[in-house]
Order: sequence, then C-alpha cells, then structure tokens
Amino acid sequence: MKKSVWYYLKRTYNYALQEKRYFYYFFITCVLLCGIEVVSPLIAAQKIVALTGEIWGQLLLMVGATFVIEIIRNVVNYFYSLFSLKYYFAVKKNLQDAVAKETLKIEMNTLNQNSSGVFIERINNDTDVLADIFSLLVDEATYLITTIGIFISIFFLNKFIFILYLIFIFLLIFLQKRSAEKVAEKREIEKRMDDKASGFISELVRGAKDIKILDAEESFLQKSKEITWQKNQTFYDTNLVRNRYRLVVASIRDILDFLIMTIGIYFIIDGQLAVATMLVILNYRGNIVSISSEIENFLNSLKSYSLAAERIFDVIDDEYPKEKFGTKKIKKATGEIEFRNVSFQYDDNEVLKNINFKIKPNEIVSFVGKSGAGKSTIFNLIAKLYDVTKGEILFDGIPINELDKASIRGNLSIISQSPYIFNMSIRDNLKIIKSDLTETEMIKACKMACLHDFVMSLKDGYDTLVGEGGVTLSGGQRQRLAIARALILKTEIILFDEATSALDNETQNEIQKSILNMQGKYTILIIAHRLSTVINSDRLILLDDGKIIGMGTHEELLQNNDTYKKLYELELKKSSEVVGS
Repeated sequence: MKKSVWYYLKRTYNYALQEKRYFYYFFITCVLLCGIEVVSPLIAAQKIVALTGEIWGQLLLMVGATFVIEIIRNVVNYFYSLFSLKYYFAVKKNLQDAVAKETLKIEMNTLNQNSSGVFIERINNDTDVLADIFSLLVDEATYLITTIGIFISIFFLNKFIFILYLIFIFLLIFLQKRSAEKVAEKREIEKRMDDKASGFISELVRGAKDIKILDAEESFLQKSKEITWQKNQTFYDTNLVRNRYRLVVASIRDILDFLIMTIGIYFIIDGQLAVATMLVILNYRGNIVSISSEIENFLNSLKSYSLAAERIFDVIDDEYPKEKFGTKKIKKATGEIEFRNVSFQYDDNEVLKNINFKIKPNEIVSFVGKSGAGKSTIFNLIAKLYDVTKGEILFDGIPINELDKASIRGNLSIISQSPYIFNMSIRDNLKIIKSDLTETEMIKACKMACLHDFVMSLKDGYDTLVGEGGVTLSGGQRQRLAIARALILKTEIILFDEATSALDNETQNEIQKSILNMQGKYTILIIAHRLSTVINSDRLILLDDGKIIGMGTHEELLQNNDTYKKLYELELKKSSEVVGS
C-alpha cells in the first residue's frame, strides 16, 4: 500500500530535526528575501513614474532605496545559501548513515538476489531528494507568501486584472497537477532502469579483469548499449510527457500576456487605469507568469520526493528482510560450538542434511571434502549469515538464535578464500578493525600472518595504497592481510575458509606454523583445500553431499574411512606428478 507524501514528510522530519538550528536560520533568510521580492517591483515602478514625470528628488530617493535593498538582498542571499547548504548536507549525511546501517542488516539471501545498484542508488541519489525537500518547502512557502502579497497589491490596483490572473493560476494548477502525475509514473520506470544500469556498471568495473581475460569486451559492451538505450528511452519518455504539458502552459501564458496588455491599454484609454499603475502591474507580471514553472517544479519535486522516500524507507523499514538476533549476551565466548540435527536449504537445493558435531574450546578442527559438499555453508551458518532450515546451532551451550549480534560476530573472525580488501592503505585496512591500533600490535599481527617482511619491502611500507579490492596485491598477500586483520580482532574463534589455497608452498608452511602457534589459545576451524595442510588438526570432519561421512584424526580416517583414504592418496599422486614434471 502506497503511503501519502505527508507520511513520508513526517518520517523525513525526524532526520531533519537533528539539524533544526540551520533550518531556522534558513527559514529567516527566506522570509527576508520574500519581503524584498514584494517591495522591489513597487520601487522599480515608482522610479519609472518619477523618471517620466521628471520628479528628480523622488527619483534620487528611489535610486537610493534600490541600492540599499540590493545590498541587503546580496547579504541575505549569502547567508541563505550558506545555511541552505549546511542544512542540506547535514540532513543528507543523517539519511545516508541510516540507509547504510539498515542495508548492512539485510539478510544475505536478499542482498545476493538484488543488484548492488539497487542500494547504491538509494544511498547516493535518493537521499539527495529527501535532504532537499524541506529547503524546497521553505522556498515554496516564501514564494507563496510573496505571490499572495503581489496578488493583494494587484487586487487594489485593478480588480478585473486580478480576476484574470486568478483564473490563470487555477488553470495552471490543474494542468501542472495532471503533468506531475503523468511524469511521476514515468519517473518510477526511470528509477528502476537507473538501478539496473548502476548495478551493471558496478559489475563491469569490478569485473574488468575477468572481462579482459575472457575476451568478453564486445559481449559486455553490447549489453551495456542495450541497458543504456533502455535507460535513455525511459528518460526520453518522461521528458516527452513533460514537454507536451509545457507547450500547453506556454501557450496559455502567451494568451494571458495578450489579454493583460489589451485590457490594460483599453483601461488606460478609457481613463480607468493610470499609466503608472499599469507599470506596477507589468512589473509584477514576471512573478505571476513564473508561477506556472514554480507549480510544475514543486509538484514534480513532491512526486520525485515520494518515490525516493518510498525507496529509502523500504530499506530502513522491513520491505527487505532484516537479520534477526536474540537478546542474550556472551561477553567472552569459550569457543564451544555445537550443531544439532542441522539442515540447510537454499531455494530448492538442500545443502546440508542433518549435521551433528560438537567442537570443544581451543580445538583445531578441519572440514574436508569435495567442492560443493557444504563446508563453506557451515561457516556461513556459524557466523549467522544465514539461518538454519532445521535443527539448531549452539555457542557455549546457548542457541545461536537467542544471542545478540555482538555475542556471535564479536567472538569470531572469518578469513575467506577471496577476502575483501578496502581501497585504502595497508595500515588503514588494519585500523578499520581497531581504530586505536598501536604500531606494536600491528607489526606483531603482520609478523604472525607472515606479512611484515613483504610490507617493509614496499616503498611506502604500511602506508602503501592497495587499490579497490586490494588489486595491487597478489592473492596470497590479500589473504595474509586478512589473517592479520583477524589476529588484531583477537576473537576466541577463527574460521579459515580455504584461506591458504592461494599461497605458495613456502608461505603456506609459514601460515601453518602460525596456526599451530595459536593452538590451545583459540578455537580454530579450517576448510581445507589440500589435505596435507590439515593433517595435524585435532580432528577432521569429512563431508560429502551435505552429510558427515567421517570424523576423527588424520590417522583414524586413513584407517577407517575409504573415501578419505582415496582423497588423500589422490592428492599424494597429484603432488608426485607435479614434482616429477
């Protein structure tokens, strides 16, 4: 059910209230400008009367008054712009913070199913529209006050022309309302195309390396042309509707000009209207005629605002499903994790089937098996990135659904196969985890992750920029940086999601030593790409097709599990072939 514009204005006002000081200053300057706009045409007309009547004293007085008013206008305009900008950017920041915060709460399923452009457009562009709405309303309110003042003046000058202007205004309001409704329908389609185009461009830029490697430039450019054409077509359709109404409005305005001049000339000849009075009316003409564009802009802005507000509050509210957490707290977890009859289904695909295991505090447990066996899904469920379909997961004996977010994610770190590295320096990538990170802590973590020597070989050391996604680093270097970030967190549980798969043998051995150095201090779970890297784990859990088909030490599985034995022998065979070649 669509909400009214007043509903969204009340919601937006809560974010604007935080900046009400700037709003009040902005409003005061608007009122002052409003008064100047009413008075200026009157003084301009008096100057013309004094000049044509050769009343030099009055002319000098009017020239002086104009000078003073224009100086005041310039000063007021300066403060109007200053307070308007301060207010606008402050409100926009509040809205962007709120949308970004709520976006991070959205369930992973939903984020995966939607293009990143959907949320980028809302954070970057829709917040613009909402931040500007109260400035727009104040502008329009002051413009309305100015117009009422002008209409009152015209009423006393000539009632017939006043009625003519009034009919013109009502006709314009009707036309502009129809125009705004039609344009809003087109704008909704346009916004959806903006989301689609932003998402595609984001994919194109982020995937540029793979596009080049796959020699898929032509295919992507063709797709880009199609999306760009569709986006431009919706923009064209919107402006076509707008321009048709503008043609009608401009024609009506021309008719009004003709009637005003004709009637004015008639009244002057008939002696019912003085030339000076006609000059005052003509001086106000610009303000009256511009009402058409003001009404159009205001109604279109309200429609655009409603659309942007709906999109933003869909994110802030629960239109997109949000992650749900409990209220129980664990300040410092022991590291005990238990899966009880856990099953997980993604769409129609059952990924895990009745999984049961218990991990003791400070134990090193590795999950092994073929690709697609469900290993990474177990890690995602432990981090509560997804919710189990059946069964339950327990942290320190407490069901994970009863715990708050900090008790779960504040007590574990995940080092993934393809960690996201932020477009900043190595130092800032580490300090983003802990803002008060000391140099000693940073170097200790990087040495433990076998990263320090590499960093010191760089010209700018820890201040080296790594590019978007860590593009200037190798796969192994990105993983070591991710390991260092996890070590800085000092969580009780560390999950290695095939985190050594991109490392060379020498570096991999160093990482293995680091992991063994942590033995007895952390609960460490490892998804193994190569069995040789985890044979020293306290336990190995063998998965196949979403089920546990073996559990024990390396030696126990070799003796008792044929599937594990075959996997290990196959790996040994591949290793010997590589050495032989």
